Amino acid sequence: MIPVRYTFIRLTLLLFLITTAASGETGDLDSARIADSMKYQNGVEFMKINDYNRALNEFNEYLEIYINGIHRAGAYRNIAEIHISRFDFQRAIKAYMGIYQEYSYTEEGIDAYFQAGVSYTKMGYDKKAEAIFLHITEEHPGTSAAYNAGIQLELIKIIAN
Repeated sequence: MIPVRYTFIRLTLLLFLITTAASGETGDLDSARIADSMKYQNGVEFMKINDYNRALNEFNEYLEIYINGIHRAGAYRNIAEIHISRFDFQRAIKAYMGIYQEYSYTEEGIDAYFQAGVSYTKMGYDKKAEAIFLHITEEHPGTSAAYNAGIQLELIKIIAN
């Protein structure tokens, strides 16, 4: 028997599909956007009910299938959040670096790079974190990530002394 919470998710997605189809969105591009959003939303729904293994599966599949998907940064960020909650900083760093590689000159990409540096400090790899923070302050001055990276650099210096 399927648990009620999964049935609710499936019914919600089915209702979304029916509503979308009834509104006349039948073009290939519209169908692709709907499928893209539904796959991402599946992962979000699993996160809401704390089924993190299924959420990770959905987000990882999303990243494999939708190479130009509109929710890629969100999928990476959710993957990172799940790994951070599990104290699996290596995997969180991998997700943050995925955002940075795809969105390196956006605020979101720079913030993800900063979070990778924070994860390195949590693991005790201050040299790696310091390199990231220096890069952010030098290459992206004036951003909130650069400001925060400067603070992190000062903290690293204080702790080292």
